Amino acid sequence: MLYLLIATVCFSLSFGLIKSQLSMLPTDFVVMLRLLFAFVIFLPFVRKFTCKDHLKAFFIGMIQFGVMYFAFLKAFKFLQGNEVALLTTTTPVFVAIWASLFGDRFKFVYILCILMSVFGAGIVVWQNLEFSQIVKGVLLMETSNCTFALGQVLWKKFIPDEIKSENLMASAYLGAFFLIMPFVIANNEIATTSLTHLQILAILYLGVVPTGIGFYLWNKGSKYVKSSTLAIMNNLKIPFGVLFSILIFHEKIDVLNFILGSSVIILAILILHWRLKQDA
Repeated sequence: MLYLLIATVCFSLSFGLIKSQLSMLPTDFVVMLRLLFAFVIFLPFVRKFTCKDHLKAFFIGMIQFGVMYFAFLKAFKFLQGNEVALLTTTTPVFVAIWASLFGDRFKFVYILCILMSVFGAGIVVWQNLEFSQIVKGVLLMETSNCTFALGQVLWKKFIPDEIKSENLMASAYLGAFFLIMPFVIANNEIATTSLTHLQILAILYLGVVPTGIGFYLWNKGSKYVKSSTLAIMNNLKIPFGVLFSILIFHEKIDVLNFILGSSVIILAILILHWRLKQDA
């Protein structure tokens, strides 16, 4: 659980930072740089496992990081940061669906906790949503949520427990990099895109902290919790993201909605852990 909490904090700054500094840049170019930085960080941790294990991580990375990041960053061209945060609330539903397809048994109380977390995250930023402007953004975000959820479940299911996550993360980021790179080359974006100093720092932070460290901690933490807990934790980043947007990027929100929504998410997590103790 601690790994997931630390990863949540790493992710939460991304919403405001991407919208304020990077939303005007080519999406695939930004994704490529983030993945490249993350790959370099974990390259020293690569170990000699079977080719099969590295290929698993490679193809999971294509889905979880490649497709997810492209759709996620593209959505910022149509949505505000808070709207993106709201639309990530469906990720737990996708986690539940994918986990069920791969054999996990979901009790009713787990589904209840997932729905509570979705509802709570929606309360936090619902007032910022303008449906007339977000049709494309919604489709992109649901694609992002679906592939991120699938990647989590696949990693938990198919990466052996005896393998440390850090030893395969470079392969996962490399898979995502190879998926994105052809689009960057086709659009000649390396030669035509110029970056300000702030944009360089923003991409460096996003590549090292949320993409590199954050997703490593998330995949590592996913190995130690049930799929239902993983689903709930996906939404804890929403109140954190809104809080950082207020304090750092000076976005305006409804304080009452923030308190109520965050309380519902925390209550869902407490109910879940109480139920898990009862089942133990």
